[in-house]
Amino acid sequence: MKPSVEQMLEAMQLALREKVSPVVSDQWAASALRSVDVILSHLQARTPVEGPMLYEDNHDLAAVLAEAADLNLAGEITSENVALTAALAGFAADVKAMAQGYPAVSALSALNVRGRFLLDDLLRVCHARKGQPGVEQVHAALRLYLDRHIDRERQFFFPTYVGRPV
Repeated sequence: MKPSVEQMLEAMQLALREKVSPVVSDQWAASALRSVDVILSHLQARTPVEGPMLYEDNHDLAAVLAEAADLNLAGEITSENVALTAALAGFAADVKAMAQGYPAVSALSALNVRGRFLLDDLLRVCHARKGQPGVEQVHAALRLYLDRHIDRERQFFFPTYVGRPV
């Protein structure tokens, strides 16, 4: 039987807890082992759900960014605004293309990071153009996306990083 990634992580964690940790007397080494234990717990929570979460998040982000692009927040035509509009369109096209087939988690992650950089750019535009037509609508949509993104990623970090100190 081939063990799953989660089972291998669990076996490593168990070996560290039962075989290595009890014989480590150095405080720094013991602290490092506790950190590794927490990271292994995080990976056990993250591994089985990261791909589907990123896939969903990328589609959500693409929809929010497309809505912002449709409102032409950039305003007057400058080289920066043209570049942002082109980047938004490119991101949407890449999300659509990646939906064909079975993308690797690393590709989904790279696309997600790229989209969140665009989101940062749009947030800066919203702050610079505050009070102008459409800006508050886009800003609200970006905030709602961020709330949904946090909810999707919450399972990676709670209870792994929050709880009783070890």
